Amino acid sequence: MRIRLFWTSLSGLMLAVFVSAGAVAAEAEDIIKYRQGVMKSVGGHTVAAAQIVRGKVDYGDHLAYHVESITQSMKTVLSLFPDGSDFGETRALPEIWSQPDQFKQVAEQAGAAAEAFLTVVQAGDKGAWGGKFKAMVDSCKACHKDFRQKDEQ
Repeated sequence: MRIRLFWTSLSGLMLAVFVSAGAVAAEAEDIIKYRQGVMKSVGGHTVAAAQIVRGKVDYGDHLAYHVESITQSMKTVLSLFPDGSDFGETRALPEIWSQPDQFKQVAEQAGAAAEAFLTVVQAGDKGAWGGKFKAMVDSCKACHKDFRQKDEQ
């Protein structure tokens, strides 16, 4: 009876270990999908904001929504790249994890640029939209330059 109980317990423990190991892998894959969704959202809001700032569409009353969304998303960027999420179908470069201080610096600069853009949008300072929008886009490009795989042509 004791031997049977031992093997049953051992089997259960081994199953729990394998299931939890699989859960960690699935969790990292889920984090990557989530991260990609957030970053695509930032891109979408940026494209929409560009159309407004450049006067291509008459949705100026939507600009604050887009920039607020970008700004809120940028506040989460650093948390989107935890250890163990540096694999799979992703354009994130290994430098994110090997140079975390540099990554943090450029991500924070991008967030600050989004905040500055939001400030002029909320103030209704249309004359400052273009410059602050460009500064935000440039800060995003600076991060992409060193920490994101180039687009394949």
